[in-house]
Amino acid sequence: MAWPSREQAWDILNRYTQNPQLIKHALAVEAVMRALARQYGEDEDLFGLVGLLHDFDYEKYPAIGEHTIKGGEILLQEGFPERIVTAIRSHVTENQIPRDGLLEKAIFAADELTGFVVAVTLVRPEKQLSQVTPRSVIKKLKDKSFARGVNRQEVYDGVAGLGVDLEAFIAFIVEALEPQAAALGLNP
Repeated sequence: MAWPSREQAWDILNRYTQNPQLIKHALAVEAVMRALARQYGEDEDLFGLVGLLHDFDYEKYPAIGEHTIKGGEILLQEGFPERIVTAIRSHVTENQIPRDGLLEKAIFAADELTGFVVAVTLVRPEKQLSQVTPRSVIKKLKDKSFARGVNRQEVYDGVAGLGVDLEAFIAFIVEALEPQAAALGLNP
């Protein structure tokens, strides 16, 4: 199937998102989703679009019950297929959309943990992604005062939903982000 273009998705992201950190988060999750698609033999463009757009409406509609719901309406009006909209909506637990497919499981697993890996990188003295290890990320996951906004249960549930080991998935995320590290500000 021919999906909307990445350029169209990029335009939508930038129309609705002004915060540079949210744009970097979108790019990071896109990179991880594309890597997951390659690993599982899935459609890289589909997975990438879901990763790039998963939080595009967050700045304007951050409230539970609006985030991804309003965004989904916007995407449908822009001609995006229901497949992409459903996957994006599924990453918000409160929407109660089953995560039966790999696409839905992937975005749920990638979102929180990718953001957490970036946060761990940014607090390190050298701020280099290449210096982040699964062990250092797991240690920070256990520290409830670090990155309090990250729902640890969703991190664990996401990894379990994908059927992967937490340590291995952290290493996978770090590897997926490496080519984008400079653009993400993770290799000063």
